[in-house]
Amino acid sequence: MSLRGVYSRPEPSGRAIHGLNRRRGRRGRSITRLGVALVTLIHLPVPALAQVFDAAVAYPIAQSAGRVDWSASNKLIAYDRKGADGYYDVYVMQPDGGSERCITCGNPWVIPQRHNGNPAWHPSGEFLVFQAEKRLHPGFSFEAQPGFGRHSDLWMATEDGQHFYQLTNGPANGTHGVLHPQFSHDGTRLTWSEMYELPNPFVDKKFFGFWKLKVADFSMGPDGPELSNIREYQPGGPAFYENHGLSNDNRNLLFTSNLHTTVRQLFDNDIYAVELEGGEPVRLAAARYNEHAHYSPNGKKIAWMTNAENWSGGTDLWVMNTDGTDKMRLTDFNSPGNVAYLGQRLVVADNAWSADGTSIVAYVQTDVFNQIGLLVMIELAPDIARSAGE
Repeated sequence: MSLRGVYSRPEPSGRAIHGLNRRRGRRGRSITRLGVALVTLIHLPVPALAQVFDAAVAYPIAQSAGRVDWSASNKLIAYDRKGADGYYDVYVMQPDGGSERCITCGNPWVIPQRHNGNPAWHPSGEFLVFQAEKRLHPGFSFEAQPGFGRHSDLWMATEDGQHFYQLTNGPANGTHGVLHPQFSHDGTRLTWSEMYELPNPFVDKKFFGFWKLKVADFSMGPDGPELSNIREYQPGGPAFYENHGLSNDNRNLLFTSNLHTTVRQLFDNDIYAVELEGGEPVRLAAARYNEHAHYSPNGKKIAWMTNAENWSGGTDLWVMNTDGTDKMRLTDFNSPGNVAYLGQRLVVADNAWSADGTSIVAYVQTDVFNQIGLLVMIELAPDIARSAGE
């Protein structure tokens, strides 16, 4: 279902239209925040935002949707959504929210019909990798939601949802899980995070449990997909590591980690990159909480979420160079000064670039604990789009 016809979508202009509000940023540069309208969409369970900023314009495209990826080949957006049965499934749709169809629904004899989510496209657009909760395991199914990843394995489906392949089969011991699979830019490698020890909030770096980054060579054989030459990375020792994929040349791995935190800094995750052939991890974003980083199509920019400068606790989408310089805010969903402020925190979470770098689709959470949110399309100002897509 398309939501575009429900309201008049504002256009990014880079100039004041309504309610211009300038504030001085921490680094001394003026940051313009431009709130436009609070739009209540009858199709959405919560009010949705239509906002214009100097850097972008944002508007909703899908309700009750979650973790997301956008194919550069077939242009389809893949995402997960919780159904009436309480479990997530993987869906695909057009960028305007139309032609929605479920990939993992109604296949009880092929894949586990429990939580299926966190999809990522192969660059060919022919396959999707996703997390799938095991049929049987100790513990609770709540822990296997796509944003948590426990008790889960990696599976792959064809774009039409007709064929499924199990890629990993971890132990059903309550301590195993997988998170955020990503194909490399050329499709020859698959990366993901894998849990191996349970969370413990009283141990440094173990609030989310101990995880490791995994990189495998990917190929399609006569009997289906094959993973080989699987490597493991913990570049800062035992900690939480959330995978965000490889750079365009396959040399650097982008990830979120708490490897520099202590038990007194539970929510201070940072963004890092590390060379696969060796070297120390480089911290790219370290102001407060940071997560969900993704390379732009040309590999020159990184979009990520952070609560920097958001004292409400919510997060927004920012962009930076791949060396961590020239950080710029793209959205401002959490400033009470905006006329479109909902009076509650919003958390921009997973996100994905369009193939040409002109837009980013983002999962915006209204309830973090219950993983409730919607998909928002963020169209970038021309100068930012050129720096990311050319």
